[in-house]
Amino acid sequence: MNTSPVASPVFAGVDFERGRLFETRDADEAQFLCGRVFSPHRLRLLAPGGALHARMDNLPMGALSLSRLSWQAPVAVDPGTLENYYLLCLPTRGGIDYWHGRHAYQATPGQFSIVGGGQRFHFAASENYEQIVVRIERTAVDAAWAALAGAPPRDAICFRGDVPTDGPTWCAIEPALRMMAEAARGDPALAALPHLHARLEDLLVTSLLLRQPHSHLQMRPPGGAAVSPTLRKAKAYMLERLEEPLTLTTLAHGIDVPARTIQSAFQVAEGMGPLQWLRIRRLHAAREALLSADGKAPRVADTAFRFGFCHLGEFAQHYRRAFNETPRQTLLRRA
Repeated sequence: MNTSPVASPVFAGVDFERGRLFETRDADEAQFLCGRVFSPHRLRLLAPGGALHARMDNLPMGALSLSRLSWQAPVAVDPGTLENYYLLCLPTRGGIDYWHGRHAYQATPGQFSIVGGGQRFHFAASENYEQIVVRIERTAVDAAWAALAGAPPRDAICFRGDVPTDGPTWCAIEPALRMMAEAARGDPALAALPHLHARLEDLLVTSLLLRQPHSHLQMRPPGGAAVSPTLRKAKAYMLERLEEPLTLTTLAHGIDVPARTIQSAFQVAEGMGPLQWLRIRRLHAAREALLSADGKAPRVADTAFRFGFCHLGEFAQHYRRAFNETPRQTLLRRA
């Protein structure tokens, strides 16, 4: 079990070692195996005769991945230009000096970095440096931006590289990182993971695009007026997919309407966002399934996962608030 200190309690209790990819004292081996997960790079010991002891763990999370790396020796790492993916790097020990594009930064626990977007990236790490890394595919960032802005980005989106953990960006993305940690700990049932993976990727990427300064932020158009055709299309699309993983990004792509226009339409007409509206519809669908007299009585857990509720406690809380009874009480009244 992982016992390494972390910059925040977000990843506490995650057993990274079950995803151990390598543990080696050979710099060439570490460079090669790490490059298979990220991209080919140059690894150089900064202290002559330094005792390298490199470790890397990797936990796939749907389209995202969660890794932990350390070298236990001062090293310089140069992957060059990151074209097809972004990295969220959260130091848990030690520190690094890193260069992203034309800017130089430093990072230690309490200050994380986001790199990629076709920018040149390299860093020098201290002897005791360790980091947790989230890999995000560029295709996911481009798709989320197209949903927000109504058009794909002209070129790669480049984020400002430094992100303090006491700033607004961290506050926005921390819920997604907590969801990642819960999934990595095995908290949600396997049946809920497709919904959870879709939700956390959308939440993480959309929050970064809205909160972290980047090259396209000033290009975001103002939200359009709420119009009933948008509302009708969005509702119909979601009602047809009550049992499928669904995010704001996939909804925007599915009906070919910018996400901000959809949000505006729902806020004006319903006083809530589209995913809040969808949750209510899914609660009603779950209630109908529990009350159905057809066949064998369903299990509460299976019903919750079927309609996209990843956590039974959260499902029960929303259910009781909506219907003034628990799901199990509903089952007892089944005809």
